[in-house]
Amino acid sequence: MQAMRELAGVTRERFEREVLPAYEPVVMRGLVAGWPLVAQGRAGLEPCLRYLMGFDLGRPVDALLARPDPSRAFGFAPGLDGFNFARDKRPYAALFEQLWRYSHFPEPPSLAAQSALVAEALPGLEQANACPLLDATVAPRIWTGNRATVPAHFDDSHNVACVAAGRRRFTLLPPQCAPRLYLAAPDHAPTPAPMSVVPDLLQADPACFPLLAEALEQALVAELEPGDAIYIPPLWFHQVEALAPHLNVLMNYWWRPEAAPGRRDDLHLAALRLAMLALRHLPDAEREGWRALFDHYVFGARDAALAHIPEGQRHLFGELDAERDAALRKDIAARLGAGG
Repeated sequence: MQAMRELAGVTRERFEREVLPAYEPVVMRGLVAGWPLVAQGRAGLEPCLRYLMGFDLGRPVDALLARPDPSRAFGFAPGLDGFNFARDKRPYAALFEQLWRYSHFPEPPSLAAQSALVAEALPGLEQANACPLLDATVAPRIWTGNRATVPAHFDDSHNVACVAAGRRRFTLLPPQCAPRLYLAAPDHAPTPAPMSVVPDLLQADPACFPLLAEALEQALVAELEPGDAIYIPPLWFHQVEALAPHLNVLMNYWWRPEAAPGRRDDLHLAALRLAMLALRHLPDAEREGWRALFDHYVFGARDAALAHIPEGQRHLFGELDAERDAALRKDIAARLGAGG
């Protein structure tokens, strides 16, 4: 495993010019060091929780609770027939009180409220602690809990994650490592994101997961302190460990650009699942034929490969206006409905 690339003093202009086009993860040290939330996170558990309570309206949030096993992972149960944690909804006041009580246990259960929309759960916190790299329209989410691990998974959005309290270790691997990460089915995971069945990549039994060693040769690892941030490109696998025993707080920002005028860029995972559903019953030779056509139509046909088609006649190969984009989506939806 290798250390991740690090930058300091990253401005929005440098982020957009240098970081985003590279399609590689980057640690940005001290990016949000001036946040009031970071100051309270450095002060300790009680000051940080008191600060957060100042924004709480008492709305319930999703909470996860898991036994204190060695991996402390919110993942799959043995046999993959379920998950190894309980889920419920509780207000932040109850969650924070339980975190405070657990701070007195030598080996407490893992407790976390993950991916809560800040504007709904703690309104005003996002304005007092703004990300300098993104527009205010990119809505942050907050992750709060004690020591726990989220196993390796990928998202189809850009992600800037900012550590506000505690410490977090990120282990990232490129999408090409997918065949060696022992992924569960994309429609069966503890979260909406497709996930590995391995609770902890760094502690896995090589006899059970022999392909992991090859994947980990491409892994990038970084440990973040309060005030640090990380950029995770879309589709990069990431395992995230909250390391501080009593309190870890992170705010993250997911976003994608528009795919076409007025249309969100949100079809990726749906397209993946649809392709799996459409091609699964075919014999191997025909599936290989579809692989070749996907390589051409989806990934290969661009620039010089399209020189034989006038630009104004490229249709789905070329740029789409909002009207044509909507018509294509309507046609696909009709075909799915007819086959339903």
